[in-house]
Amino acid sequence: MATIEQRVAELVAPVLEEKGIELWGVKLINNPKRTTLQIFIDKKDGGVTIDDCTEVSLELNGIMDVEDIFNHPYFLEVSSPGLDRYLFTFEQVCAYVGKEMTVEVSMPVANRRRFRGLLEKTEGDILFLKVDNDVYEIAYPNVSKAQLIPVI
Repeated sequence: MATIEQRVAELVAPVLEEKGIELWGVKLINNPKRTTLQIFIDKKDGGVTIDDCTEVSLELNGIMDVEDIFNHPYFLEVSSPGLDRYLFTFEQVCAYVGKEMTVEVSMPVANRRRFRGLLEKTEGDILFLKVDNDVYEIAYPNVSKAQLIPVI
């Protein structure tokens, strides 16, 4: 059974592609007070503008209402991934070899669940993350969250 994020991605990706916009990722945040659906979009040429986010938000609001994925109120946020972007796919992670990132894992690796380090390389589905003087080998299927650390 598909997750809500997967269902939303399947619905919105074709709509975005028609506009020359890439679906970067979908994140659902369930809080007791409100549910927030975050949709991150990106564009190769010139990046995402506020106008892009507004236009996409209006169009996706209509689609989400018709599809009736939620049986309760929710808040829709459409934005660019930003400098500290979440990395939703293995391909996105691989694009940032040589960059610093945080990685959280479902099952501990060397008795740790959180890492902050430099992604040295990938081989197969293994991330080689250098933290201080140690290199950790982390299987991508074990990654629950990956986020880029921006260089400022």
